[in-house]
Amino acid sequence: MEMSKLNLSILFLIQLAVVAYGQGLSPYFYQKSCPNLEKIVRQTMRDFINRAPSLAGPLLRMHFHDCFVRGCDGSVLLNSTKGKAAEKDAPPNLTLRAYHVIDAVKLAVEKRCPNLVSCADILALVARDAVSMMNGPSWKVPLGRRDGRISRSNDALNNLPAPTFNFAQLKAAFASKGLNVKDLVVLSGGHTIGVSHCSSFEERLYNFTGKGDTDPSMDQNYIATLKKKCKAGDTTTIVEMDPGSAKAFDISYFSVVSKRRGLFQSDSALLTNTQTKNYVMQHLSNPSGTSSFFSDFVESMIKMSLIISCAKADLQMNFYAKNCPKAEKIVQDYVQKHIPNAPSLAAALIRMHFHDCFVRGCDASVLLNFTSSSGNQTEKVAVPNQTVRGFGFIDGIKSLLEAECPGVVSCADIIALAARDAIVFTGGPFWRVPTGRRDGRISNATEALNNIPPPSSNLSSLQTFFSSKGLDLKDLVVLSGAHTIGVSHCPSFTTRLYNFSGIIGNQDPSLDTEYAANLKSNKCKTRNDTKTIVEMDPGSFRTFDLSYYKLLLKRRGLFQSDASLTTSSTTLSIINQILKGSLKNFYAEFALSMEKMGRIQVKTGSAGEIRKQCAFVN
Repeated sequence: MEMSKLNLSILFLIQLAVVAYGQGLSPYFYQKSCPNLEKIVRQTMRDFINRAPSLAGPLLRMHFHDCFVRGCDGSVLLNSTKGKAAEKDAPPNLTLRAYHVIDAVKLAVEKRCPNLVSCADILALVARDAVSMMNGPSWKVPLGRRDGRISRSNDALNNLPAPTFNFAQLKAAFASKGLNVKDLVVLSGGHTIGVSHCSSFEERLYNFTGKGDTDPSMDQNYIATLKKKCKAGDTTTIVEMDPGSAKAFDISYFSVVSKRRGLFQSDSALLTNTQTKNYVMQHLSNPSGTSSFFSDFVESMIKMSLIISCAKADLQMNFYAKNCPKAEKIVQDYVQKHIPNAPSLAAALIRMHFHDCFVRGCDASVLLNFTSSSGNQTEKVAVPNQTVRGFGFIDGIKSLLEAECPGVVSCADIIALAARDAIVFTGGPFWRVPTGRRDGRISNATEALNNIPPPSSNLSSLQTFFSSKGLDLKDLVVLSGAHTIGVSHCPSFTTRLYNFSGIIGNQDPSLDTEYAANLKSNKCKTRNDTKTIVEMDPGSFRTFDLSYYKLLLKRRGLFQSDASLTTSSTTLSIINQILKGSLKNFYAEFALSMEKMGRIQVKTGSAGEIRKQCAFVN
């Protein structure tokens, strides 16, 4: 592809991306306020790269590590403070370097354009120039980011894909940032420049499965070569990721991977999926492979640079302290008055909160009714939400709040607070609910169908669903613990009893046979029963306790999604840890995961609106 055509396609891509992400980013953001910005960055960068071209790889990697944690907000650059370890000091970032380059560029920019250009934008520009100065492609960088104020070591640990990841884990990690399988293989091509410490791949050479063996997916001759460089326990030696071509941005990395000589397990994983393997191989036989890869790399880099944070820092405790000081008390009193008469609503409300947050974030879009003017069916009518209830309960709270403080408290905050308080008043755990969410204006049934994990999900699907929302495997197991209360309609699981794998009369072998027989004879007597409801935690469905996890180990979870939690050593280990610990410990873990879920893609500031009626946009 000619570079002129490439630049036109890139500009078109940027225009689409800016509209899609709604962040107001533009390559021309500083055109008036700091017109020489890119020239200043490039000149400063050239001085460093000319002296030390090995800095290019680390600077590209730094941008990647920044964007994958809290979005592209420069949070990776913040230093730790007393008692608060920043991203910089998380294990995945301990080998990051070249911070001094960013500092030098920032200093040069500040001299010409003080207090105008964010560190996040500088990092994005530096990464672009690092690639182009190694004979790679260049592109117009969308600009206008603001720097984040929060940097936590644990966030980096939970969000950065490890070099030991398999394909499923990599796919989930990228999907959680809005990146697809093609982006995964294309951005992995950035390994064509740079080096790695032996410690990042040592297990593949000396102790792959814990038995002193080597990784069979790596070329054995290459293993012998690497062993000469990396002795067991070596933490200082560095190795080129693309041997012989580590200082040139080209497609030779894909040749290395095809020969089973990728340094990391995550490199080898690209050969285990048909789509990524085909991409690797096509560039080896394609005469225009370099220009094709360059075009794809630019597209994926721009896409990555537009990642925004799923965990907004704008939520805060007691958000309504000044403009509606009685807000949380009104919610609490309403819940306390009505839940004793209908304790089953507690499970319904927490489910509503879950279904709301998993679709467009926690913005009360699940509450919106269909209107002819909207032109589409809302989330409420989607199959996963047809058994959701409690809408009238939320409307009752909203009416009281509107009488007290008109147009102040969002429906999204009401759901979050009501779900928490309902659980508390049924004897369950308490958790912090930061408030300040705003209500969304869009609700689409198809999005609910695509984003809410069905009860028939296997573990891989569940992990993908949760990762896409910034939640990990532990969150998955812990939040599934909410099934200790509540009921389910038969259609959610009767396939396991009567029609498993699409075969009439077939029963799910992972379901305890005695329990299955009991369900068939006493509860769901036919596979067409749509009215009968069944306790998810028989004998304990009104008590928030650990008995749900005991049922899982007895193979008596109602749903396939429940049964899937015992199919992985990781999730099974989490279940056993929960059962070995105290109820108090589980409550603490549940509280952390609920607060984390309650922050998914929230709208704050001027985004969205404060609905006057929860079922309709203003």
